Amino acid sequence: MTDMMGFGVAPPGRKTITDSLTTETTINEPTQVAMTSPVEDDDTYDAKGVAVASFAHFSHDLYPSFIGPLVPAIQDKLGISLAMASLMVPAQQMPSILQPFIGLVADRTSRRWFVVISPATAAISLSSLGLAPNIAVVLLLLLVSGLSSAMFHAPAVALVGEFGGRKMGRAMSIFMAGGEMSRTLGPILITGAIALFTLEGSFVVMTVGIVASFVLYLTLDTTVTDARRQALDKVDIRPILRARRGPIGGLLAYSILTGIATTPFHFFLVKLLVDKGHGEWYGGFALSTLFASGVVGGLVGGNLSDRIGRRAMLIAFTAATPPLLYFYLWTENGSWWVLGILAIAGAITMAPRSVILAVGADILPEARGPMAGMLLALGFVSMSIAALVFGAVADSIGIVDAYWFVPAIWFLSLPCIALLPRRGAPLAMPD
Repeated sequence: MTDMMGFGVAPPGRKTITDSLTTETTINEPTQVAMTSPVEDDDTYDAKGVAVASFAHFSHDLYPSFIGPLVPAIQDKLGISLAMASLMVPAQQMPSILQPFIGLVADRTSRRWFVVISPATAAISLSSLGLAPNIAVVLLLLLVSGLSSAMFHAPAVALVGEFGGRKMGRAMSIFMAGGEMSRTLGPILITGAIALFTLEGSFVVMTVGIVASFVLYLTLDTTVTDARRQALDKVDIRPILRARRGPIGGLLAYSILTGIATTPFHFFLVKLLVDKGHGEWYGGFALSTLFASGVVGGLVGGNLSDRIGRRAMLIAFTAATPPLLYFYLWTENGSWWVLGILAIAGAITMAPRSVILAVGADILPEARGPMAGMLLALGFVSMSIAALVFGAVADSIGIVDAYWFVPAIWFLSLPCIALLPRRGAPLAMPD
């Protein structure tokens, strides 16, 4: 973290910090500057750039979405406990701790290659899990895919922040929709591949990611955004982080808690439904339903946050999530109509994801790559820890009983929202 804070970071806009300040203040009294003035981006909304970035998100995240259905399949093949199989989640997530540093490097160079290469890397590593002869090889392949994820997400989110202009919420919601669509289709794709080709033969699905990387090589253009950053003066980010430690801390805490609360539904829902006596196809469709509804929730949440305000939307979604999740757990009986309840719960649960990224870009426009990296890294690490804890608890008391503790975690994240800046409020600036 010292390297990230110690060197200058090129802001993505047209003005430097010193250009934005017109009065002299003391070191101990941070100046309040309007949220749009510290670093002004190009206001133009780049629809093509956002669409290409969303396609990249879909192509990459298609493969991590295999983990949910693969957990019980790998567990059965290798004859291991759920606690041991749950190591698959942190193995894939832990490399994301590198995201702040990767975001910094991408900000200083070019984000293009980070985004282009990642889908093929994820495709090859995750599609090969069925060939792994033991848990050690499984975890090694997941570490490779986790590094690919770390290389992709921070640069891609920062790039979308620049493509979005003044319509940040819309841009982030479309970008996140690409990821949610991949998590919608991914469980069905890998379940179908296993049914047709067996677990060992499911590696054939890697062709999608390899082709996607080639398409991105031809279509993703970061020339303008790279040139804009390189032409600007460097900014020391450390005093800015100190001046905005309140909202940044609140956002990071919110991301951690909501990451913990969503982990069991993302990675162990298929296992829950199979253990309750439902078929694997039903479990796969349930997981796809959860992520499909997230596409709608993310689009609605991101667009509404541009109009109504980020804080208001986060409060509404966070308060509504626990009752909906408890209602789903209470009614789940393997009937297809219950998936409608899951769809509503999923839309509300997933909606904050695009809003969180937009808030991060709002709070720290001077260094969107490192900010996105911090958010995503802490989110992924918290999900890894949550997966380990949940796996151990589920082994101890049963997975059905363990799920009843999960929705209440959302209530713990509500106080964090109070630390976020209100709509139109100024950002604190150091001297």
